Amino acid sequence: MKKTAIILTALLLTGIAHAQYNETNNLFYHAQRIPQSNTLNPAFFPGNNSVYVTLPSTGLQFGFPLSIHDIVRYDSKQKANIIDINGVFDKISADNPFRMNWDMGLLGFGFRAGDLFFTFNTQLRTSMTLGLSGGIVSALTGGNMDDNGNPIPSVTVLNGNAFNAQMYLETSLGAGYQVPVIPLTVGVHAKLLSGVFNIQTDNTNIVIETDPNFDKVTARVYYEAMEAAAVPIDTAGGTKNILANLTKHLGEAVETMFDPINGNTGLAFDIGAKYDMGPFTFSLAVNDLSAGIHWQKNVNSMVPTGGQGVIEFEGMQVNNLLNRGQMNMDSLKYVAEQFKSLLPRFEQNTKDYWYNVPTKINAGASFNFLKLLRAGLLFHGQFDRGLLSKQNATTLDLGGNVANTFRFNTTATLGVNVFDWIELILGTSLVFDGNKADFFNPGAGFVLSIGTAVQSYLVADYISNIYITDAKAFNLKFGLNLLIGHGGRKRVLDI
Repeated sequence: MKKTAIILTALLLTGIAHAQYNETNNLFYHAQRIPQSNTLNPAFFPGNNSVYVTLPSTGLQFGFPLSIHDIVRYDSKQKANIIDINGVFDKISADNPFRMNWDMGLLGFGFRAGDLFFTFNTQLRTSMTLGLSGGIVSALTGGNMDDNGNPIPSVTVLNGNAFNAQMYLETSLGAGYQVPVIPLTVGVHAKLLSGVFNIQTDNTNIVIETDPNFDKVTARVYYEAMEAAAVPIDTAGGTKNILANLTKHLGEAVETMFDPINGNTGLAFDIGAKYDMGPFTFSLAVNDLSAGIHWQKNVNSMVPTGGQGVIEFEGMQVNNLLNRGQMNMDSLKYVAEQFKSLLPRFEQNTKDYWYNVPTKINAGASFNFLKLLRAGLLFHGQFDRGLLSKQNATTLDLGGNVANTFRFNTTATLGVNVFDWIELILGTSLVFDGNKADFFNPGAGFVLSIGTAVQSYLVADYISNIYITDAKAFNLKFGLNLLIGHGGRKRVLDI
């Protein structure tokens, strides 16, 4: 037992440097009146209704390492607002980029049949990440020398985490079973992931090397911006033909999205369990167990014309560029020739690749008090792996290694049942973004079930600060559901 505790503590301390806001709306987890809680744990099913239908819904989440006050602050000496450049660089890190996620629930339903229940769900998911590596921040603030004035032999300016975006359609079939002998419910989802588009620069690397005597600075550059889509991109026609291109290839796009063999598709699985012990409920779920999406249709990439680019800057005097009042064109041509190898070359029908869909872990516990209050605690973890196959990883001796990032946060919630048709939800999340711990990231929401037949909900999570100038993150979800029938076992307040 002691060894297990030590291992768990080590894992927690290892992950805490990467803990931050996630795209999951954690307040949904213990709000089990909402059918959408089933997407967070397949063992959850509304106990007060035998059938539900989810109507179109939407959710938006963003997280940013900087607030407005981090960028602009008031200087009492100058009596004016100034831009704090050093403060900005201090708070930017590779593990805390700008993140934006958008999801749209299209249509879903679920129904109970005795001890079994079945679910179907479709939703469109979009994610985007934009970040800077620690190396580029150090280079901008300290240049290529350390605090003692000595040259830094090697600085990694960019290591593949600059930008990525992905959109895919998730179609899910689920089943759950409520064990009659013990208070245990288990569930599983099987998902088809149909890729819409993917853009990423994970296979990118820029390294700056400095000689011991500052005689020469060498930049070794390789980049690869890869994209794949359900619709072929007309690179010659430009943006004006995008709509015509979409219309022309609409049938091909649908075929690509639902062809698991030759399309841009992937499979994922969720498993979950819930155990009731009187007023206490314990639950665990692992979501999106997947190899990712296999992007193999309409794949294109943009790479340097000369492959890996090597640019050398040697000590150069001004009079080498100016010769008797005229520009020394030979020197300029030398510099220009080195940059020419970095010009992009567009490649069509390049090799296929896999891209990750983050795997998530939800571990929760809740306590129901007199059927009126529900206090809950949730640990949410997320593994981000990015590009899973790098065709040119050996170009810069990257070795094909895939960076695994584990992000997590912990959320405490309180659900208040008002009458039999209103539930208020309050919560707060503990988040550590790599610089400091934020203990107060509040969330709030309500669930309104009119006649226990039409349900509306609005949930805002990760409100990092009630003052907009100090806010760094926000998560909002809202939608409508139709509730039909009665579960036959429990009333709403007994969930």
